[in-house]
Amino acid sequence: MSEASHSIIVGTAGHIDHGKTTLVRALTGVNTDRLSEEQKRGITIVLGFASLELPGGIQAGVIDVPGHERFVRTMVAGAGGIDVGLLVVSADEGVMPQTREHLAILELLAVPEIVVALTRADVVEEELLELAAMEVEELLSESSWTQAPICPCSGLTGEGIDGLREALAGAASRLPPRREGTVFRMPVDRSFTIRGFGTVVTGTTRDGLLTGKDSLEVLPGRQLVRLRGIQVHGEDAARVHAGTRVALNIQGTSSEEIPPGCWLATPGTLACGDRIDVEFMLLDTAPRALLNNATVRFLCGTAEVLATVRLMDPSGGAAPDQIEPGERGLAQLALSEELSSVAGDRFVLRSESPMVTIGGGQILDPEPPLLRRRVRGLAAQLHGVLADSAAPPAQRVVALLRRLPGTALDRDELRRRLPASCLPVTNAAAQAVEEGLAAPLSSDPPSWVGTEIVQDWALALRDRVAVYHREHPLLAGPQLAELRQSLQPEPEARVFDALCESLCATAGLERRGPRLALPDHRPEPPSEQRAVLNRLVAALAEGGTHPPPLEDASRGLDVDPDAVGWLVEQGEIVRITEDYFVAREPFRTLVRAVLAHMGSKEDELMTPGEFKEISGLSRRYAIPFLEYLDRQRITARRPEGRVPREIPGWVNGA
Repeated sequence: MSEASHSIIVGTAGHIDHGKTTLVRALTGVNTDRLSEEQKRGITIVLGFASLELPGGIQAGVIDVPGHERFVRTMVAGAGGIDVGLLVVSADEGVMPQTREHLAILELLAVPEIVVALTRADVVEEELLELAAMEVEELLSESSWTQAPICPCSGLTGEGIDGLREALAGAASRLPPRREGTVFRMPVDRSFTIRGFGTVVTGTTRDGLLTGKDSLEVLPGRQLVRLRGIQVHGEDAARVHAGTRVALNIQGTSSEEIPPGCWLATPGTLACGDRIDVEFMLLDTAPRALLNNATVRFLCGTAEVLATVRLMDPSGGAAPDQIEPGERGLAQLALSEELSSVAGDRFVLRSESPMVTIGGGQILDPEPPLLRRRVRGLAAQLHGVLADSAAPPAQRVVALLRRLPGTALDRDELRRRLPASCLPVTNAAAQAVEEGLAAPLSSDPPSWVGTEIVQDWALALRDRVAVYHREHPLLAGPQLAELRQSLQPEPEARVFDALCESLCATAGLERRGPRLALPDHRPEPPSEQRAVLNRLVAALAEGGTHPPPLEDASRGLDVDPDAVGWLVEQGEIVRITEDYFVAREPFRTLVRAVLAHMGSKEDELMTPGEFKEISGLSRRYAIPFLEYLDRQRITARRPEGRVPREIPGWVNGA
């Protein structure tokens, strides 16, 4: 076992008054009922904690949870992230309702190992003890832990306690190696203030390594805080691994701003939002079917919020109306509050009335797009990949890319939305690229888009350009911006710009300035039309920079509107505005004069009044002309006037 795996978490579970706290005291010597109300009433209300040394040098943190049905949220908060469940069943009462509910919660949370403590073995006859053990065996036969050890014991006399310790150590030895992730996170289960120290929070670390020098982020809210100190089982520590009970002394905030239910994490690494995509199972014991758009209680980490269930059909069809008890389902949960989560996190669902546990499952996507009716089928199909624990990381990356095909996902987004088993995401994405399933974009941080949609876009672009050429043979081709907006789904501008070169290569297109065209497309008006256009250019040139409106200049001429666009593309006329056209030579003459005037001044500044003197243009034409020069990056606007920016080559005769 690794260094990290020598520290485990044991969590109690079981019906109220079956001796959980007494048993923990017998194991550890610590009374975990700290509150006076708990000690007076003899029941656990909040989570209790103790340290336990197990055979083999294994250090365990023990979490004692309430058994009362009113404190199931607290029980889930304690059970989340435990390695070994200690199911406590009283030999004189046997299996009770909360025994079954707590066992179901342990199963929903995928606790890897459990040990059963058959308490009060000292107060029952041997025959009754055997019957209680048989009842527990029957209960376990329908669970994931059919071979879990059952240990008769007594928290009062100490009978069987050593055997229970051995059984817990055996369960710990069967645990799979703990994965040491690079992202630290911990759900907060207690938050309070200690005079002279400030804010202290406690929790069970879920992932990553924490050192005393780290800064952390509070989620939700993304408030940055500083770590002042770490304690493990009452002792100062320089670092802690995943799966450790810790107390953290926090600077930069109050205990009210880090309440139970929130997370502490490496800054900028976790998703946080008000919707999640999940796979879940409805328990056989659920009182009724779960309806589409039903409201449930969602318990994850140490938080509990209301959630609306939007069901998806796993086969990709229309959303089902309901999920029956015992069935599995896919859904997007719309949460009443923002929560932080990670793909693969386990959760529990409870009904509002009656207030019982009805199911639970795992988070597939902690940062999904809004589930729209027309894409529910596709989303469900893709989640089939995300729910498959054996699916290669590259396939998981592609599933997320297909979820929003018009966008690219960058490294940080993928890291927030993929489980730790897929890290580092750059390796998973590189594998997807190698398999031809994803295309990289040149960006920082690195980004990727699915190749399936890229191929669809390339085919659509070729079709649209071909149609445009047939309808507008005199123009070079459609504008890039118009083409992007015509694609379905519409790609983000940054995605389209980054992919433009590869899209053109795939589609067999050429980029001509801001337009795309087929390579063999050469727009040229017929000779008779060319003669008409020469007369139009001459009429505009005669007016210099004060030309007649296009309508007047073309009066009596049969001019195709696309032919005017052709003249603009050929550079024979300049389109200043939609109804202000200037022939090439008058335009260039004025621009040369403007730049020469600027060059003659030390500050190179030209005021609007100076431009009017140079050009002789009225305000109606002067302002549009100056704005055109700004758009073409020939000049740059300043509060006092214009300065030169990029001088075209033709100014100096090039």
